[in-house]
Amino acid sequence: MSAVTGGPVLSVRNIRRSFGAHAALDGVSLDVAQGEVVAVIGPSGSGKSTLVRCVHQLEPIDSGAMYLDGDLLGYERAGGRLRPLPPRRVAEQRRRMGMVFQQFQLFPHWTVARNVTEAQVRVHGRSREQARERTMELLGRVGLAEKAEAHPGQLSGGQQQRVAIARALATRPRIMLLDEPTSALDPELVDEVLAVIGDLAAAGLTMVIVTHEIAFALEVADRFVFMDRGRVVDQGPVAGVLGEGTSDRLRAFLSRYTQQRATAREGGTGA
Repeated sequence: MSAVTGGPVLSVRNIRRSFGAHAALDGVSLDVAQGEVVAVIGPSGSGKSTLVRCVHQLEPIDSGAMYLDGDLLGYERAGGRLRPLPPRRVAEQRRRMGMVFQQFQLFPHWTVARNVTEAQVRVHGRSREQARERTMELLGRVGLAEKAEAHPGQLSGGQQQRVAIARALATRPRIMLLDEPTSALDPELVDEVLAVIGDLAAAGLTMVIVTHEIAFALEVADRFVFMDRGRVVDQGPVAGVLGEGTSDRLRAFLSRYTQQRATAREGGTGA
């Protein structure tokens, strides 16, 4: 787990987002402190992915407010009213956040190195030399320096997701948002991606991780947020996830995981 320091990097206040009659987010509030790793868990359709997509401004919110380092996301105050930011300003805010998607979203006709380098040059104005240096540093960090000149189609799914993580890190974001980063992977490739994310958590990177990997979440996160039907039903330190005061709904959700863990322990002892 990371060492949490300072005030909130991200503040979400009573945000709502509906798709027709379906309330994907129904009054969600959340703070993420500097250096904190927050695992967002819950059943499918509970609003977890919608939450991080709204924070990254890939989905608009219907009401509420979001702040990054105290700066209002998506809007500005003018004449006592709020008005939407122009696309250029939204893009500037989005650059301060790294996003890792379920799908890798790499450009197949570009090399691995170019996938990590290009946004640094075109969007952030770095020289090719600076961007290349940063790219090779990050590819080394995720264990893929030797694949710099390969194309995504020559990599496994786990390797492609590690490239996507390197790309998200390239601009030194204030916060990383990871939306089910292992859901598109074959089971045997999951561990290599989780190991990279675990290293980032240990290094103190501020992260919000949407995941179904419960064991991993309990290992690397400082705090859990449990969502159901578009609401935050329970949250707290990971150390107390099954302690006194845990909601019945969270206990029911985690029961399958705890049963599986107990069965594995019994099998290991020959019971």
